[in-house]
Amino acid sequence: MRLSRIAISIALLAATPAAAKPFPWGPRDKPPAVAGISLRDSEQHALDVLGPPDEATQTAAGEVLEYAARGLEVTATPQGVSAIRLRTPDAGEIGGIRVGNPARDVILKWGVPRGGEGRTAIFGNGEWTISVTLHEKYSTVVELTLASAGAPKPPPPQSDLNVFKTR
Repeated sequence: MRLSRIAISIALLAATPAAAKPFPWGPRDKPPAVAGISLRDSEQHALDVLGPPDEATQTAAGEVLEYAARGLEVTATPQGVSAIRLRTPDAGEIGGIRVGNPARDVILKWGVPRGGEGRTAIFGNGEWTISVTLHEKYSTVVELTLASAGAPKPPPPQSDLNVFKTR
């Protein structure tokens, strides 16, 4: 795990100018709202804002509300929304980052990730995290997930993930 974090940081720093900023949210900051909903909002609030999902599936992480046409997925537990996953540029943005942005933009806005695995980098402040997954061949964002730190994470899509690099 430590080697993976070091490899991610080296790969990102090699492609990033010194203008990179630290993660913009502190330990006590609330997570940003995404598509009109926030972490810990009730499932009913998410349904009120987003409307009925295209599909709802019960998983170990909670009920997953899939909005395929919007490129958005919301995971809700009895305690509220625990994760918001963006899969298309039109799904929204998290802190100025959208699906389709180059990895370089992520690093310039949020600094070096605190960890990760394969082509997924993890940013966070302790209470919540943002995972950024890059395309398997290009250095563009294909998925963003905002999640409560203690919440079970929805399973990542199956792919050949190797290293979060900006080739």
